[in-house]
Amino acid sequence: MESEKEMKRKCLTRAAVLAEKGAHLLVATAASEGYPHVAPAARLRLSPDEEKVTVDAWFCPGTLLNLEENEKVDLVVWDAVLDDGYQLLGKCRGIEDVALLDGYDASQPEKTGLPQVERRIRIQVEKVLPFQRGSHTDQEEC
Repeated sequence: MESEKEMKRKCLTRAAVLAEKGAHLLVATAASEGYPHVAPAARLRLSPDEEKVTVDAWFCPGTLLNLEENEKVDLVVWDAVLDDGYQLLGKCRGIEDVALLDGYDASQPEKTGLPQVERRIRIQVEKVLPFQRGSHTDQEEC
């Protein structure tokens, strides 16, 4: 019989494979006053730590500001054709810069335009829920 930890790792692995194959990958955050913000991400990777993942993207300022105020984050990995996916609920455990736009200008704040830095968000996954268009229970699958 699989342990809870093994089941969760299996679901996280499946979510990473779905994302790699082109499934929608969305990062949902909320400001301290509760307004949600959703941003697309480019990559989802499993961390060697059992229940951590990372997502990379040229995140807009709204995502970053929300994570400064509220560490809770929800990742959605969803294949719309198969109507199969996962919701990964957790907490931000760090943000790092991974690339700079060619011609990066440190004197230009990102708030005034497009992001100039690609970032990686580390997330401690606390719950894994199924995500699909049809009815579902929002109960942990893993």
